[in-house]
Amino acid sequence: MKNFMLFLMTLFLSCHVMAQQTTVTGTITDGTDGSPLIGANVLVKGTGTGSIADVNGKFSVSVPTGKDVLVISCIGYKQQEITLKAGQKVVNVVMKEDSELLDEVVVVGYGTMKKSDLSGASVSMGEDKIKGSIITNLDQSLQGRAAGVTAVQTSGAPGSASSIRVRGQATINSNAEPLYVIDGVIVQGGSTSGSSLGFGDALDNGTTSTISPLSTINPADILSMEILKDASATAIYGAQGANGVVLITTKRGRAGEAKFSYDGMMAVSCQTKRLDMLNLRGFGGYYNDFVASGFGGVKEDPYYSDVSLLGVGTNWQDAIFQTAFQQQHQVSAQGGTEKIQYYVSAGYMDQEGTIIGSDFNRLSLRVNLDAQLKKWLKLGLSATFADSNDDIKLADGAEGIVGFALTSLPEAPIYDIDGNYASFARENYSIHNPIAKAMEHNNMLNRKKLSGNIYAELTPIKNITWHAELGYDIGYSKAEVYNNAIDLPNWKEANESSIQKNNNTFWQLKNYVTYNNTFAEKHSVSAMVGQECWESKYDYTKVANSNLPSDAVHNPMLGTNTPTIGAGFGSSSMASFFTRWTYSYDNRYNATYTYRYDGSSNFGPNNRWAGFHSFALSWRFTNEKFMKNIKWISNGKFRAGWGQTGNSSINSYVWGVNMKQVN
Repeated sequence: MKNFMLFLMTLFLSCHVMAQQTTVTGTITDGTDGSPLIGANVLVKGTGTGSIADVNGKFSVSVPTGKDVLVISCIGYKQQEITLKAGQKVVNVVMKEDSELLDEVVVVGYGTMKKSDLSGASVSMGEDKIKGSIITNLDQSLQGRAAGVTAVQTSGAPGSASSIRVRGQATINSNAEPLYVIDGVIVQGGSTSGSSLGFGDALDNGTTSTISPLSTINPADILSMEILKDASATAIYGAQGANGVVLITTKRGRAGEAKFSYDGMMAVSCQTKRLDMLNLRGFGGYYNDFVASGFGGVKEDPYYSDVSLLGVGTNWQDAIFQTAFQQQHQVSAQGGTEKIQYYVSAGYMDQEGTIIGSDFNRLSLRVNLDAQLKKWLKLGLSATFADSNDDIKLADGAEGIVGFALTSLPEAPIYDIDGNYASFARENYSIHNPIAKAMEHNNMLNRKKLSGNIYAELTPIKNITWHAELGYDIGYSKAEVYNNAIDLPNWKEANESSIQKNNNTFWQLKNYVTYNNTFAEKHSVSAMVGQECWESKYDYTKVANSNLPSDAVHNPMLGTNTPTIGAGFGSSSMASFFTRWTYSYDNRYNATYTYRYDGSSNFGPNNRWAGFHSFALSWRFTNEKFMKNIKWISNGKFRAGWGQTGNSSINSYVWGVNMKQVN
């Protein structure tokens, strides 16, 4: 009897629990062609319960009792809220495309704005364009994809920087790279010289080019980029905006069931075109013709007396290049509730260079969180960590391996009969082996970087938002240059070792208050005032030596010579106040005014502060009544702007006076 009562109680509880929720199914389709919308999000409003449409656009979601609203969303479509009727278990949803692209919200610096209200010149790049080709560095994504922006690769080495110019060369004798801002945090400098990291001295022949700080950012984490181009748009960044501004927004969480994604890519790279080089027999004939001409006083060489006895020799250009393999993998999770959203990702990338021995790999982790704790309070954070390794080799310049291979004679083989590096030597002449030069000279760089921000948004009263944010960027790098000992005929070099360790810290604090309102349905106004301050510091230590007892241990202090020791440190800072005012009438006439007042430690005490104004007007003439019947033009805008910008990216304390102690 007891067991029977327990069975009835269990059955009652089960029925009671089942009565607390209803399973609702349905199909989500495109309103234009009726095709299923794969991956559309279905969320029960007010809960964390949701579902994702399958390959046929079908979904199934459990709706708790008392909850009767479904929120349907999909990228590129207008969000819908469906109110369920009593007992309704089937819902078919037809989504409408969000064709109002000009109402898209874009980042403009210290806030957002409707694209239709923009009066300054800017260009947007979405996730689809960023993923449009295989890239390892974020700056490479700008090549050929943004109007008015040119990007030129400074080196073929993996991990190297691209030289970015927004509307041409704006700065002549200082840093001409644009300002990069990732989720509101300033990235100091568009590119980092190899010499500042520990390369570029006599040990590596000064052949290491720029190293991109953006190579530590995983492009798969990027949602969009906005490039501010003219002075009226960049004046909001004042003394940092002379070369244009690139605003980068990373992916964030969305309300709905957790969505897991994997992105993978594999590719190969090769030199599709090479210079035509003379083989040994061809060079011998050329040399003899040169001697016969009597030009330059070149003497006859018995080695080339009978070119028919010569073989093809070694094509050093072909020898130094390889077919390079590249792979990239990322896993991510995105989801959350109406109160808390998250985006988490981990990525790994490995890219071989087309020059033998060169390689670049990166491990990256990212966490973005947003929490709406109260109607008037929102908190969030962004954090990313990257660990990258570069094996740069001697890639660049006339003293680099490419130039060395192109000017080396084809007389020597790569290896001798014992499998060691070969070197051909005869009277008054020797040939250094380019392959040995490439593989025995090592330029290694390890970088670790932690960056992100913590923010709070308060809305004390309607239409007014206070945004407070603390940003940070902490970096460490170790550059190691090591030249192995070489003992070949007529080519002997002692081993050399150089190690430089660099530390960089950057913090940024900003506060700004924004007011937005619309009056009489046609008058839209926005006002923003704020302040910002930041400080950037660096320090480094370096030690170099030669004649180490073995190539197995790369410790400069083991060298028999007196070690060369160097150290340095520096800092720069800036304090700023800024404001922006916008007015829009009937989505046709727009006006924007910005002002920024900057003070930089890089400038002298007598000229430390400067103000930067800008004005911009625009007329969206396609919204006028007389344009309604003109079908061949869908959107048009006249724009005029004026602005002031500056460039504070100069060396610190150059205004100071050198002091010398006199005994």
